[in-house]
Amino acid sequence: MGGYMGFGMAAWIYKQGPRKPFSKRKRRPTCNTLSTYDRVFKLQPSKKSSNLYIVFSLFLIGLVTIGLYYKIPQFEDYQNNWAIQKQERIDRNNTFAFNFLIKSGTSRLTSNNLKGAHSEFKLAYAIYPNDETVNQLLIETLVGLCENENDYCKELDAVLTNSL
Repeated sequence: MGGYMGFGMAAWIYKQGPRKPFSKRKRRPTCNTLSTYDRVFKLQPSKKSSNLYIVFSLFLIGLVTIGLYYKIPQFEDYQNNWAIQKQERIDRNNTFAFNFLIKSGTSRLTSNNLKGAHSEFKLAYAIYPNDETVNQLLIETLVGLCENENDYCKELDAVLTNSL
């Protein structure tokens, strides 16, 4: 192999002749050949870390454990208070919606809009099914609607069997 020619190309590049077609030539050397020895990889114990890292890690684990010991009860109290407030808000909204539906249904019943009153009382019944006034108003509305259409008679029978 030739030495460095000054332009980044090896001497063998300059000495090449034209290639004969379908001829087999010897392998060209490359500029960056790999070493021919085989490397053997084996597991070796790592360098021993200093005791300072172990002590620091145990100290951090201890701090996290102590912090969690004191913070978990506070978190449980917060979660219980949040659940109670959520239930109170749901009950308050249900009561508001129920009262609105009863007022709207009775105003529709007085204006002789039986189908509208029936839909309002049905929604109020879905909120509080055990309320006496809703059951009574729903039955009155269904009796009035049953006189004109038979579909409401089946619903009236279902409501009467549930209320008894």
